[in-house]
Amino acid sequence: MGSDRRIFLKKLVAGSAGILVTTTAFSEIFLNSPLRSNKYSIGNNKIIFPFFKYLKAYNLGNYLPKDQGGKFIQMELFNSEDDHIIVESIRNGLLQKIYGDPIGWGELEKTELEKSVWLNRFYYLPSFARLYYLSGDKSYLNDMMTLIRLWIHDNPRVTDSPISKYNWYDMQVAWRSIHLSWCFFLCSHGLTEDDKTLIFESLKEHSEVLVNGFGRQKLNEFNHQAHGALAMVYLGILFPTLPKAEELRDDGLRILEHHINNSFYKDGGNVEQMFGYYPFETSIFRDTYLLCRENEIKLPKNIKPLLQKMANYLLEVAQPDGTMPPINDSYPMPVNPTLDTVHEILDSSKLEMKVPGSHYLPDSHIGVMRTNSSEFKPWYLLANPAMTIGAHAHAGRLGFNLWYGKQPVVIDSGCCNYDDPLLVKWYRTSQAHNTVIIDGKSDEATSGDRQWAGKRQSDNRITDWIEKPDYSLVRMISPNTEKANASVNWIRNLALIKNNYLLIYDYFDTTNKHDYEILLHLPLEEFEVNNLEKTLLLKVDSPVAFIPADPSICNELKMGKGFVNINGKNKLAPVASYHITGKETHSVLMAAPVGNSASEMKISQEIFTDGIVVVVEHLSGKKDTILFRKPGSESFRYHNYKTTNWMAVY
Repeated sequence: MGSDRRIFLKKLVAGSAGILVTTTAFSEIFLNSPLRSNKYSIGNNKIIFPFFKYLKAYNLGNYLPKDQGGKFIQMELFNSEDDHIIVESIRNGLLQKIYGDPIGWGELEKTELEKSVWLNRFYYLPSFARLYYLSGDKSYLNDMMTLIRLWIHDNPRVTDSPISKYNWYDMQVAWRSIHLSWCFFLCSHGLTEDDKTLIFESLKEHSEVLVNGFGRQKLNEFNHQAHGALAMVYLGILFPTLPKAEELRDDGLRILEHHINNSFYKDGGNVEQMFGYYPFETSIFRDTYLLCRENEIKLPKNIKPLLQKMANYLLEVAQPDGTMPPINDSYPMPVNPTLDTVHEILDSSKLEMKVPGSHYLPDSHIGVMRTNSSEFKPWYLLANPAMTIGAHAHAGRLGFNLWYGKQPVVIDSGCCNYDDPLLVKWYRTSQAHNTVIIDGKSDEATSGDRQWAGKRQSDNRITDWIEKPDYSLVRMISPNTEKANASVNWIRNLALIKNNYLLIYDYFDTTNKHDYEILLHLPLEEFEVNNLEKTLLLKVDSPVAFIPADPSICNELKMGKGFVNINGKNKLAPVASYHITGKETHSVLMAAPVGNSASEMKISQEIFTDGIVVVVEHLSGKKDTILFRKPGSESFRYHNYKTTNWMAVY
């Protein structure tokens, strides 16, 4: 490092250095910027920054949900979105510890790209701005500007020797544009004219990249493009003196209108099948709505109906703990900050908003069952056949997640930091999900050694969704055309019976002999196995037992270990696998709450030409007789019972 660079850094840390960029005097442009006002005058333009009202209630990372690549790094580094924790960690040298001293803005690009772009997207900067805005303590402002000056000095957009390949590309530019906008408006009262000019000139360069990058892209349905369009709207509306402000605004709204009408199914699900990304995507359209409404800009067509669908989706899918299910490349993102702010915008008191319950989303091909009974604790079941596989979507065909009360029982492994080799070696593979491995085959693309497999649409589907007073049933199919099925037609029935227990009925339709490994991923809890009866007792707060209806068809109940991701960290957790060998095979497994022993519930099955009968005996002496009709049969009769439905409970 040269002597000039060392002198610059010393001055910068001391807070005495600055970079002067000459432009029109900001004393003439920003005339009205009191600390508590959201109204600004920029030339003859009246600008409203519409987000101040949320600053007391929410930490910045909760109001602005992250994309999942950023979220995993955030939790790895801070394990928090609390602005005080973020600021204190950075003041204690976290960035230097991870990225070197002086900070190497591009040093990790070849080895840990996600960690590198996290640094350069400025996720952490608005934390300083918010604390300054709320407290008036200028030390937050000074530290924020120190980081901004350093980054701008080290990362010129045009240079013969760039230190980074990605810092002026794609989402890095979009996130920085948004975060710098927040820093500018939250701190405008304390920024010097030189500070304002510095940020404005940097945003001018960012706007050039946005216009020529996202603005010239072919329209697609990828979340990066929608987010880039939001950044364009931010700059085009909030900084109208930028040379291309009008183009930024209009192109951004054009792109967003495409995403409003093409990136989401009619039922509200996103076409990328990303659960953890959903609060982030919702915030894109929420903030677009606020920026346009408050600044009297014409809203993109259909944005309000989309926001209502998105709010409904968050309600429908959220787990009992208020987080999105960690399925595919997803972190279990909290839904309440996003949901509450969208409800406020929509004025939900005047709208028909859905309430948590059982919901089938036929376009997304996912289903969520919730029970509500004064006698039993509630169940939560999410069925996900994996219609989309590849890109951000995993190979968990006909998978499911199960909660009993407030506790997870059968979980998805989730995902990890995208830089982590376990992403490819474990999390995206078939083995990491509550699926069935047939003849040891996994999905080839997502179980290989490529970090990013191409996206494909499979024929894995929910075929039936039935809600009756005594049961709820979701039937899923993975056809024999799926390579991983080894020519087996696999149907999975998940049925919640009388709010009391779950039946997992797997029917393997084939004429040849195959090996089936039924996988159940369990939380970090104690368990007890009965190898003779092939039962498994999960010792959570309210114990749940897994009991096969016919243990004789099970060669082995094997307990292994796999990874689950908890708060951004990889943990070893138990995996149960029921091994079965046969031709046409009917496997019924019951998950039932018990006291201290799996023997409190009894289950048996009997196979007939037109279907199977399952009998469940309770400790109290009650007995349930359940009929499942076989595909191809018009009806199924057993003694005095008969059904033409897929199942019936007597």
